Amino acid sequence: MEDNSLETKKTIAHEILHTLPIAGNIGSTDIEEVESPWDEKIIRIKKKQYSNIKLILWKNNKFLYGRIYRLFLFISDVFDKDFQYNHDLVPHGTAESKIRETYNHIWGIYVDSRVEKKGIENFFDKTLRKNLFIDSQKSLPWTVSNLFFEKLWSRGVFTHPKIIDYAYNLDQLADHDHGTDHDAFEIEISKTLMDHTAIKHVDHITSRHLRNVAYDILNFTASHCKGTFIESSYYGIYFMYDQEIFAEMATTRNNALLITLFDFQSNHRHTYTVTDQSSDDVNRILSDIRTIYERILSHSTLKSIKNPYAEPVEE
Repeated sequence: MEDNSLETKKTIAHEILHTLPIAGNIGSTDIEEVESPWDEKIIRIKKKQYSNIKLILWKNNKFLYGRIYRLFLFISDVFDKDFQYNHDLVPHGTAESKIRETYNHIWGIYVDSRVEKKGIENFFDKTLRKNLFIDSQKSLPWTVSNLFFEKLWSRGVFTHPKIIDYAYNLDQLADHDHGTDHDAFEIEISKTLMDHTAIKHVDHITSRHLRNVAYDILNFTASHCKGTFIESSYYGIYFMYDQEIFAEMATTRNNALLITLFDFQSNHRHTYTVTDQSSDDVNRILSDIRTIYERILSHSTLKSIKNPYAEPVEE
């Protein structure tokens, strides 16, 4: 006996299909269940006279009608001559992975905006669709990607060539009298997350003086604090020895470099501020880094000395 949930999905899929003009083009409709709504998709298997359809659906029945309806809209678009679908023009491959992602979002926006206009409850409602789109456009400020989304959502009718055109050149949606703030906080954070190495963190510092100070600290630590692990984080660079972080350097501010040292023995921290105009003495910072490193090194050496009474007696 078939699972009730699967049988319900088949019944609703059959009902929806026969409300659409593509019903005569579809042979059979199979359904496979998955654990997540993010894995939902529809697969078209082309035959000579018709196409078979396979629906990959989340096991949960929440918003089931809307979820199935939206998947059938993708196939409806493919069969619609006015949509001008051309599989050969779809962005493919690693070189076009970002373009393909944008292409998928735009077509999804076109589908889900129509579902909303029909008054059908949908898991991928406007709020969720907007959040997904904005999150995918990490090179744009939130205000700009929000504007682009609203224009795409309210556009009305798309063609497949136009979706591809937007995927390759999303900036054509911009108002020409409004510039893009490429220094927006969210863009800087995205760049930092995507460019995740200590050297690249330093290279992104705009001030030559601050950049040189950062390089001096990196070079000094690498040369005089042997065994120190230097790694990047989303806000800058940290220095660790024997699983103990003893220094952090924040590189995300345009006008200052912040160096924080952690004294594990006293459980205190001190932050030095280096700017172009006035700054803490760099030689003092380097000396303090060395002092704290030597304390951790000494403590680690003591930990490594074996207890002679713990060794087995040799016969």
